[in-house]
Amino acid sequence: MRFALAALALAAASASAPNLLRAQAWTERTAALAHELTHAPYECVASRLSREAEAGRALFRSPGLLGGPAARLGLSCNACHSNGRANAAFFLPELTNRVGAADVTSEWASKVRGDGIMNPRPIPDLAGVGERATHGRLNDPSLEHFVQSVITEEFQGQPPSPAAFSDLIAYLRALNARACQPGETPITLSETINDVRRAFDGAQHEDGATASALLLATQDAMGRLVERLPEPAFTRQRAALEALSRELGAMRYGRDIAAALQTGGLGWAARFDAVTAELARREQETYFDESALRGALAKG
Repeated sequence: MRFALAALALAAASASAPNLLRAQAWTERTAALAHELTHAPYECVASRLSREAEAGRALFRSPGLLGGPAARLGLSCNACHSNGRANAAFFLPELTNRVGAADVTSEWASKVRGDGIMNPRPIPDLAGVGERATHGRLNDPSLEHFVQSVITEEFQGQPPSPAAFSDLIAYLRALNARACQPGETPITLSETINDVRRAFDGAQHEDGATASALLLATQDAMGRLVERLPEPAFTRQRAALEALSRELGAMRYGRDIAAALQTGGLGWAARFDAVTAELARREQETYFDESALRGALAKG
């Protein structure tokens, strides 16, 4: 499997040139585009998440949690709620006509909720969401019911496994407004590599369906890494990471995911670490570097 979701997202093109990064599809195109694509709001969590919240964090960042055209584009919960906050630069014409907002009754995203009217609402900051009395436009008193409806009704996703859903709720409840810091944080190579490791580690402690979802989240995180490695400078590393992603796909579709992870997990992680260790000293050549990305965008 060759980064199926990422490939679909990267295939999306503007009128003039293909996107370098998938997030360009839902980011306002201004002179600050390179900055927006290399920075995100501060994530309001404690220094150490529970195992369940870690798994939920990976699922929050995976398009596999959603369904329909949103998932095919590569959209995840994190696209609107960057690091669990509000993405002030979000602008996807199918979902909004103004920046930083999204239409929760869009026909593009949902046959269930679509009302034929473009009526976006400001994207909320999720820090402290677990302490709120009500959620969403209908003031739902249950966070669990609200989140389930967002997945299955607003985006036409399949209901997550019970364990996956519990993990997602654990992450949302871990978003603590009292742990917030002002400003933003850079999206770095090391952070994205760590996202891959965290998702892969989570898969090793879950039931089959949830482990499969987390391996898909791992593949997607690898896609977010690979797309920031320009060719031809990183052709070899991209090929190695793509091969590792295909191995994850084989694990996902095998008969026994737990057994596959037990026998192959350590070897896979060691090979991943070996490839990514080569990248650390060359981060300024990648699209994690704002200047490098700005230059590439200007050429496009």
